[in-house]
Amino acid sequence: MVSLESLRGYVLEEVLARLLYANGYRLLVSELQDPEALTRGAHGLLVRGRGADHQADVLGELTLPVPFSLPLRIFVEAKCREAKANLRDVRNAHGVVHDVNEQYATASAGARAIPVRRYHYRYTLFSANGFSRPAQQYALAQQISLVDLPSPAFTGLLDAANRTAHQLHELAQRSSLGAFPKVRRRRACDLPPSAPAG
Repeated sequence: MVSLESLRGYVLEEVLARLLYANGYRLLVSELQDPEALTRGAHGLLVRGRGADHQADVLGELTLPVPFSLPLRIFVEAKCREAKANLRDVRNAHGVVHDVNEQYATASAGARAIPVRRYHYRYTLFSANGFSRPAQQYALAQQISLVDLPSPAFTGLLDAANRTAHQLHELAQRSSLGAFPKVRRRRACDLPPSAPAG
């Protein structure tokens, strides 16, 4: 049977994707949106890094141009578990964002290589149960954004995600679902008609 905790995490990811979209980000949901930087993995969309490919719960690209800077993309990671997000979570975030910011590809034009468009990636870690003190200290030093969802500003968002997860869990139990369908409902508004999303 599908666990309530995994459903809570899934619903929280979708809520955060909608929040990102509503605040000026284009959701990246298909490798066809940027074949040079994105690829499809066994568990979803991956971003190519210099040393490895990396998966994010939500990946967005700011639609507003950033003057005198590379276009901005953001990794969003949602931690929806009983324990606080810890130092290991933040170290992972730092490693991922460093690796993807170091990666770039080139296209060949005759005898010389031309750099392909690059992006500046940022990482935001959301936690449904806060962050340990060492995680906070490391994130501050490494410029990893932390969002503490139990804070008053996000109480409504977290409550809505929890209610939805409970309703989905009850529905799954009544329907005797062994596993929750993994089809993503997330879509990008500007995908070409032939591009599969999710």
